[in-house]
Amino acid sequence: MKKKIVNPFICQGYESPEYFCDRRGKRFFFVFIVTILLSIAASSCHRDTLSLDSGACYVTRIHEKTIVVRIDGICNNNLIISAFQTDSLNPEPKPMVFEIATNGKGGTLEGASLQHPAKVRWRFGQNRVICHCRSAELPRKFTLERCEIDTVRYSRQLLDSLYHVKETVDVEYARANGYWSSYPDEDKPFSAIYTERLPQLADTNVIPLCMDIYEPEDHSDAMRPLMVLIHGGAFYNGDKQDETYVKWCRHYASLGYVAVSVNYRMGFLPYKNAIDCAGYRATQDVNAAIRYLLHHADTYRINPNWIFTWGTSAGGITALNVAFMKDVNRPKSVLQEGKIAKLNPKFTETFNIKAVANMWGAVHDTCILANSRIPVISFHGDADGIVSYGYGQPFLKLLASSLTSEMKNQLHRFLSEQTSPSEHRDGALEDLPVTISVWDPMAEKVQEWVQSFSVPVWSKIVSPTYGSACIHEYLDRHGVRNQLFTVAGASQHSLHVDEHRNIVPYFYTIQDSVAKFFYTEIVPKPVNLHQESAGSPFFRINSTDIAEIHWQVEGGVLLEKSDNRARVVFFRDAKRHVVRVSGRYKNGIAFNEEIPMV
Repeated sequence: MKKKIVNPFICQGYESPEYFCDRRGKRFFFVFIVTILLSIAASSCHRDTLSLDSGACYVTRIHEKTIVVRIDGICNNNLIISAFQTDSLNPEPKPMVFEIATNGKGGTLEGASLQHPAKVRWRFGQNRVICHCRSAELPRKFTLERCEIDTVRYSRQLLDSLYHVKETVDVEYARANGYWSSYPDEDKPFSAIYTERLPQLADTNVIPLCMDIYEPEDHSDAMRPLMVLIHGGAFYNGDKQDETYVKWCRHYASLGYVAVSVNYRMGFLPYKNAIDCAGYRATQDVNAAIRYLLHHADTYRINPNWIFTWGTSAGGITALNVAFMKDVNRPKSVLQEGKIAKLNPKFTETFNIKAVANMWGAVHDTCILANSRIPVISFHGDADGIVSYGYGQPFLKLLASSLTSEMKNQLHRFLSEQTSPSEHRDGALEDLPVTISVWDPMAEKVQEWVQSFSVPVWSKIVSPTYGSACIHEYLDRHGVRNQLFTVAGASQHSLHVDEHRNIVPYFYTIQDSVAKFFYTEIVPKPVNLHQESAGSPFFRINSTDIAEIHWQVEGGVLLEKSDNRARVVFFRDAKRHVVRVSGRYKNGIAFNEEIPMV
């Protein structure tokens, strides 16, 4: 009686042979592989029904083994083919290389250690080869499926530079009464900058307020996040087209943001209320700029739920005020300027800021941070002499490095009366360094003297502020996501440029850190691609916020896939092995993650 055997194949509805006994298993596998190769080889004569491309792969299963056949080349109807036998524990099998001569839709497979010649015929379907055999050693009918290759591949939107940038300059968003809205930054001390424009502080005029808009040319209808950049300059000088802001705007637009650089009203007389009003007017202006952009959100394809502000120095102060300040928080000194949304009352759009990037800025009162749980990323030098890292008066530390000759003489006489000659060297004050050195035996006394006369006077001119360290401490204490980058010992105020306004490497540290911080607010649960275990052919992602997904393998082939898991086989002779997953989150943002295998 003929021995009954069981089905060794996954043939998707076609008849399957019975199971061969172990003593014939090796010969069966060899025959099966060669038959597969011969079947595929014949298809080269019928390219109208099944395209055979170099690199194309076919797959089927026998017992617990997966058999992958890869076409390495076609020449004069002869195929150079590699076959790989793998299982769930072997993601990188050795190849077996064959050269097959084709002979139409059928033929005889002889030799190759076969006990009996095998008669094989085949026919072709869509991405499928169906084989019919007359052999005691082969199944009567089996199917080979062509491995699908997903060619759709997305990039890392909002993290990688992907787009060309369209620039629209001098878009007028409002008109308001003020001194000026542009004073390009120059390599001059602030005292010289201030005195140059003193004559223009005699009166105000209605002036245009403009911004430059940088858009990614992404050729889609998807709505995009808005990033508003606000230049610094002590509310007195600076311009939206200063080199650093143009460079940043172009970069962020290339990532996929609508990046906007804003000009605002500047200028103030040297007394406290006037300085407070200058800072408040900047808040009003940027608020008006954002409402203008939201009113034209369809034109610029802005997602109103993804609005970010960022600024340096005075721009950092403004970015924080736009995010956190409400009308009830206005200092008494600015009430005459009207409400925050005073400009452009016809634009009634309201908004909430998604996150803030604060570069060496501050707030006038940490109480305003209680208005919203808005994440903040900050950058600040802990020895900043212009805007205090902690609590203090702006520009106060700079007084010690700006002493005039007359002040030095007065200080010399004062200290001489208070100390003995042995406590200080001759001429110590005449050659006082620009920054008082901590090793100078007079340093502490000098500082005390400066504080004794400058703090009371300066407090009448400039309101104290809470710098980045205070902001960080408050948000930490209240459980609000934030990040503080402290540059230890840095007395330089602007960390992204040197003393001559040239860009320094820290510029790019800020650029990349802000991109990652903002990205987390848009994609709070990003895809994490990982191998299930060392040597495993299974790879998995952990995100549940995905609307579209595409798996790809470089140097191998994808055998199985689902929304969150894939099984691959790598070709041992491939130069590079990479597993890649890309797609879109439910919010429309594209992603791309990959794992290069060693």
